[in-house]
Amino acid sequence: MRSSEVARIADVSVRTLRHYHAMGLLAEPPRHANGYRDYGAADLARVLHIKRLAALGFPLSYIREMLAADAAEGAEGAAGPGASRAALEAAALDELDHELELQIERLQEQRRTVELLRREQLDPALPVDFARTVKRLFGDERMRTTEPAAEADRAALMIAGQFYDDQDIAELERVAARLEELGLLEKLYDVQRRNDALGPDASKAERDALVADSKELIGAVIDCLDPANWEDDADNNMLGALTDSLLQGTLNPAQRDVAEQVDRAIVDYVAKKRASARS
Repeated sequence: MRSSEVARIADVSVRTLRHYHAMGLLAEPPRHANGYRDYGAADLARVLHIKRLAALGFPLSYIREMLAADAAEGAEGAAGPGASRAALEAAALDELDHELELQIERLQEQRRTVELLRREQLDPALPVDFARTVKRLFGDERMRTTEPAAEADRAALMIAGQFYDDQDIAELERVAARLEELGLLEKLYDVQRRNDALGPDASKAERDALVADSKELIGAVIDCLDPANWEDDADNNMLGALTDSLLQGTLNPAQRDVAEQVDRAIVDYVAKKRASARS
């Protein structure tokens, strides 16, 4: 039989047969004078054996070991043929069953996560706890808008989620709860909406008003943070550089002007807090 015939009967591709040969699962059969491989019934049975084991979930590397053990046992011609093979197959099935059980648990956990994301309408690009806190801090409306500034914020949050651990997320949750308690979340949402809607040719008066309203919130927001978050470290510096680069590339000139003024106000406020703490 040619490779195409074996592939058809076994319901695999010719490419799969080549892969079996490359992995040492299937010996190269003799070739006809015209160069075509000449497969026999034993080769077809071997392909079907490999396919069945693979369908059960065994990796090809493990199947190769099993088949090699079979071949070694047959060559030795030991008394009680098949005993060691049966033991090997039993152990392999036990291991496979355990792995499948773990896979089922992982899939069930994934389904629970998907259901939670749908039920709470959370951003699937973020870890669940982080997404829940982000939604609380930024508001559901902003997390759904396609404004460039909001899209950049979401991208920045994806990066931040890679840096934040459970303790960082717990701190964010505490801050969000405190801001809500102080009645500041709606004010923050309003500032965010106005900043997103700020046109590139916004007047100085419009920009100054937005900066002034932002400054009114800076102190209250920073006072909700753990002072340890002000300290510099390698991760914070890298995170800041990455997110600043991302955000600056999407801001129009008016938004960039507001952001720079607000950033300076934040730096000044933190510096005063540090100086006060040292005195």
